[in-house]
Amino acid sequence: MRSDTPISHQEQKAPPEAGPSEGTPWAQGPGRPGDIPETAVVLNQRVITREGLDSSVPTALKLKRRLKRFALDNELDHLPISDIVTVALDDWLTARGF
Repeated sequence: MRSDTPISHQEQKAPPEAGPSEGTPWAQGPGRPGDIPETAVVLNQRVITREGLDSSVPTALKLKRRLKRFALDNELDHLPISDIVTVALDDWLTARGF
């Protein structure tokens, strides 16, 4: 079955629900919990209580170099990587119902 809607690069590579090393889709959650505020509301607060999230990323994706290039191209003195990770993870979890 073919659709006229263009498919993104990520969609061509793997289904969005598929885990990186799993053959079966991940379970869909019941929905974003009601007591979780919107990301923009939290990130726009003057004082934010934070917790550490330790993660390593594949070197082949060159994420640090690409972030640096993005900051330079956009003339940013400070690029809040933690805020970028916050938005990405929150969007990812929300899309899966968590």
